[in-house]
Amino acid sequence: MAEYVAAVIVAGGGAGGVRDSGREAEAERLRQLHEQVARIAETLARLAGDVADPTLSESGRESAREAGYVGEHGMRYRGPAPSAAAAPDITAREIRDAIRARRLRDQHFAGGLFEDPAWDMLLDLFAAELERSQVSVSSLCIAAAVAPTTALRWIAKLTDAGLFERQPDPFDRRRAYMALSARASTAMRAYVGAVQRIGAAIA
Repeated sequence: MAEYVAAVIVAGGGAGGVRDSGREAEAERLRQLHEQVARIAETLARLAGDVADPTLSESGRESAREAGYVGEHGMRYRGPAPSAAAAPDITAREIRDAIRARRLRDQHFAGGLFEDPAWDMLLDLFAAELERSQVSVSSLCIAAAVAPTTALRWIAKLTDAGLFERQPDPFDRRRAYMALSARASTAMRAYVGAVQRIGAAIA
């Protein structure tokens, strides 16, 4: 990126006129320009959190990332705390109402127009988590509002993606329950928190 920016500046004559009668002088100015651009790029990367603070240990860098800090020598920049959106005041009823509102669309428009099985299942499992209830595979297929074969494909896909977890029934090995993974649960809570902050409804 630094080389690209330097080349653009040189081509546009923006380096204060890198035009000299001698090639050596031109090469020297280009080298200096390249170094300046590289320093700017490195500083921007540090500010964006792409370059770790060299004064921190590995555990310190990890703690800084978790706390939302980026920075360099003697300076710290604090971004929004990731945990701020992790604990929304949400009830299972609100999630169920959102699911019912989604199903109402199907009564007024052509069938299949609003198929979104992944999101429907995420909402259903999130509501179940808030209710502290279990969801069977068959029940989750119904919540997907699509053909069972399509729902099963999506369950497999979301499980492979690490969003769903399969929990065997301890009393019946032939049956299993589905639940959100910890990562998916955190993401759902963050989404709900973001929706609440802008005063919108859960879609």
